[in-house]
Amino acid sequence: MRVLVSIAALLLSAVSAQAQRHVVNGQSIQLGFFVSTNPDCSARGYAVITITQQPQHGRVRITRGSDFASFPESNPRSACNRRRLSGVGVHYTAERGYTGYDTVGVELLFPSGRHGRGSYNVYVR
Repeated sequence: MRVLVSIAALLLSAVSAQAQRHVVNGQSIQLGFFVSTNPDCSARGYAVITITQQPQHGRVRITRGSDFASFPESNPRSACNRRRLSGVGVHYTAERGYTGYDTVGVELLFPSGRHGRGSYNVYVR
């Protein structure tokens, strides 16, 4: 369930396509985890994430932490997939008792200046 990106092109395919996630009501899920790293796996800094659309039936929080990347083998950063990297996570917690769809809109700005916008559709069961 990780979405890890370092460039806007990957971000746009991961988020703008209105990625859908599933969660049990009252539970939490990580919608995405965004990193900005150099080919030697050193951090370039943290992405700035802005919530452009608050969910109607849950809450969203943004946290700094570490997680594993999933760069494709063709990316020079693919060697970084074997270690935890610093990044920013987007987490959604569904409202207790609610079932149905919810949406979270996000905008990202990476230290490199790359930018992306998108949304997550969340199906709460």
